[in-house]
Amino acid sequence: MMRDGERQVAETVDGIRADHVKRYEFAARTIPPSSPRGTRVIDFACGVGYGSRILFQAGHEVTGFDIDTEAIAYAKEHYQGAGQQPAFKVANGNAPGELPEADVAVCFETIEHLEDPRPLLIALRSSARMLIASAPNEAVFPYVQDGKVAAYHYRHYLKNEFNALLNECGWRVTAWHGQMGPEADVEPDANGRTLIAVAERAEEVAERPPSRHISIVGLGPSVDQYLDNVKRMGGRHAFCTETWAINALGDVFQCDLVFHMDDVRIQEIRAAARPASNIAAMLPWLKTSPVPVVTSRAHPDYPALVEYPLEDVLNHLQHDYFNSTAPYAVAMAIHVLAPLVEQGVECKISLFGIDYTLPNQHQAEKGRGCVEFWIGQAVARGIKIALPKSTTLLDACHTRSERLYGYDTVDVKFNMQEDGAVKLEFVERATLPSAEEIEKAYDHSAPIAQQHLTKGQPT
Repeated sequence: MMRDGERQVAETVDGIRADHVKRYEFAARTIPPSSPRGTRVIDFACGVGYGSRILFQAGHEVTGFDIDTEAIAYAKEHYQGAGQQPAFKVANGNAPGELPEADVAVCFETIEHLEDPRPLLIALRSSARMLIASAPNEAVFPYVQDGKVAAYHYRHYLKNEFNALLNECGWRVTAWHGQMGPEADVEPDANGRTLIAVAERAEEVAERPPSRHISIVGLGPSVDQYLDNVKRMGGRHAFCTETWAINALGDVFQCDLVFHMDDVRIQEIRAAARPASNIAAMLPWLKTSPVPVVTSRAHPDYPALVEYPLEDVLNHLQHDYFNSTAPYAVAMAIHVLAPLVEQGVECKISLFGIDYTLPNQHQAEKGRGCVEFWIGQAVARGIKIALPKSTTLLDACHTRSERLYGYDTVDVKFNMQEDGAVKLEFVERATLPSAEEIEKAYDHSAPIAQQHLTKGQPT
């Protein structure tokens, strides 16, 4: 984790990239002294500790926190001086818990790595009265460039978005600074690659609007991303409001609902014919499931079975397009969430492991087009959709890495403006593809899973 290419790692400050060093030097100058021993400073997401060392050498009392135990060990070895100063401790930005009392919190290269940075920003507010924080500037350094998302990041921010986030978490920005590029100094009001906010603690934290987030997880390869998210955030409820599992996953990990739309009487016939099959293995736990199992028909010898509210869903959503279990789950999520959206609640559906990636998918898997239809229905009703980067659903694994279709002789750059609008920039390509490359791009004879694998990306 420490050496994955995202962190700055060097045994001395001289080996750290200039803009990172200058950011901490700016913070060291900006933090006001409050006592002879120096201002108490939290350096959250301190990495290997070079910034904490810069702050300490400026006369401040510093504690650095980071999620990576290897980085903390490295910090103690290379950037902790006599008397174990600065101090270094392990903490998780997704669930920071109670932090020690401090005067100032420094939070660089952090917010963009958190799907929801609000818990951290609120925890820092409870600890410190002043904050110095940075975020990548979406107007200059877009999250998506040339069809590729910024590695390790969840998003970038326009200045007004960064300001709104800080306000929501109880911070009032008193000064804006920025850096134009990777070697640049910190300058006042600079609208560069990096935004830097100096903020003070406001009297109250604005009440966060209610939200509801349902994760639907299937058996495809991208389910690993769900597990990774849940592990990093400390539990499934730290990541989403509810988890709905498809078929056998109901007996694999904790969930709130299981969807198994096949009638168990039909499954019993299949199991009797193939007693060593996965279907036969599912029936015993379906009888004893502690979690409700949504299905087509309930049967008294399977107490957990709950009948799908088909009539309600059809009358509400006005479509009867269902050809596998996953579309039923997505439609029911829409049925549950759409009324909440109308009440102003922010709602989201995340889909993991619903990939349709088998090489013989035309024989083995049905439902991709059906799920994508229901995704469109969700978006039309104001429900946000989130997909893992590796899923083949909506061709996400392709559309996030290839150039915009049809624009083969130019590169299209999406430049976000301060008001959230997109300004397109067209850059002529220096060379055009060969006839062989063009025909290869038009060849869709291989199943999508095979196409995906040939691109060197995991399914």
